[in-house]
Amino acid sequence: MDSTKKPLCAVTMVYSDYFFLERWYRYYSQQIGAENLFILSHGNDPKHRDIAPDANVINVPRDPNMTKFDRRRWRMMGQIASGLLEFYNWALVSDVDEILIVDPDKASGLLPYLSSQYPQKRTAPLNICPLGLQIVHMPNKEPDQITDGDSGTILSRRRHFYPSRNYSKPCLIGAPAAFGPGGHRNNLGIRHMDPDLYLLHLNFFDLPRLEARAEQKKQVVEIAKQENPDFEKKHPWDDVLNQYNRIITNYEFKGEDIALPHVRSALAKQRQKYANQYVLGRFQGDSLYLLPERFGQVF
Repeated sequence: MDSTKKPLCAVTMVYSDYFFLERWYRYYSQQIGAENLFILSHGNDPKHRDIAPDANVINVPRDPNMTKFDRRRWRMMGQIASGLLEFYNWALVSDVDEILIVDPDKASGLLPYLSSQYPQKRTAPLNICPLGLQIVHMPNKEPDQITDGDSGTILSRRRHFYPSRNYSKPCLIGAPAAFGPGGHRNNLGIRHMDPDLYLLHLNFFDLPRLEARAEQKKQVVEIAKQENPDFEKKHPWDDVLNQYNRIITNYEFKGEDIALPHVRSALAKQRQKYANQYVLGRFQGDSLYLLPERFGQVF
């Protein structure tokens, strides 16, 4: 790595979502140091500063109309991360309910892994993509509660997941980048899928929390629909509980696995007509798996 720069910074944006911010802050403070965390507080919520006292918390004015919201916020997050690369080797750009982890069999944390896997920055890929894992709560098999202020790890109590093409995001960048809505693509070219990095998406990790969060998001969307006639009439947040129920009802459980060579192979195969759009290939996405126990203390 460039010795004149710090190794890694992390950028996220948050509106409310105190539980997820606390977990995000706790994990990344231990991984890379709180001083290297950049949190965009949507609406300048003072509680965000209470939760993350040693991070860099930046006020972002809130537009309740949510006019072109996702496009605007990801453009901003990419621009901020791109600027930070003047002083960091790598920038991680993700939502607050997305957590980048490394297989504990390969390294003790993100910084040791990046240093060993990509020791020469000039030859390292600049657009790194972890395999996306959608963590799914199975209440009949995982009855333990996860509460606010809970000091235990999530992956010791929530091990079910399905591999996600959508959340195999190019979230770790080593050069200035412009991100599309949701951070699902950027303009750095074909993404490099790292063999041992995983991006956890926690939207479905706990049913009671999912239900409460879905209601909150529904209210945010309803206000935007009332105030903004151009707001999309059907929003993904409207269907989140139905999506969760479809998963736990219809997906087939395949047992413990994390290698998933068939998934990785399918993702690497792009249809020719998408060859220049930096997207991933498709795979059959209707199977649930169990994380190996070694991941239990990672997050």
